[in-house]
Amino acid sequence: MGFFSEVKSALREIFSEFSQPVIWRGRVMNAIIAEGQEAVELESGGVVPDSPFNMKFLESELDGEYPHIGEVVEYNGRLFRIHWVSVRVKRGQVEITLKPIDK
Repeated sequence: MGFFSEVKSALREIFSEFSQPVIWRGRVMNAIIAEGQEAVELESGGVVPDSPFNMKFLESELDGEYPHIGEVVEYNGRLFRIHWVSVRVKRGQVEITLKPIDK
């Protein structure tokens, strides 16, 4: 198994353990949420980011489609707009930066 195959395998394990559901383009996706310590609010559903934060998708779950700046993602009942996208094709994951819409 090549290096990138091993990395992709490890990413699948991480996502299966730590991902959370988000809605993007009407699809429920699994994403890893990276929140800053100062960037969260406690709400009835749990902790929700209140300033920019990053989210990662498995590239294999995107079916060849990639997020674009300006699109909206729903996470934990709130809407967030994509402000940055990092697509390194064939690396196993796609990372985006989101900002709350309702703040």
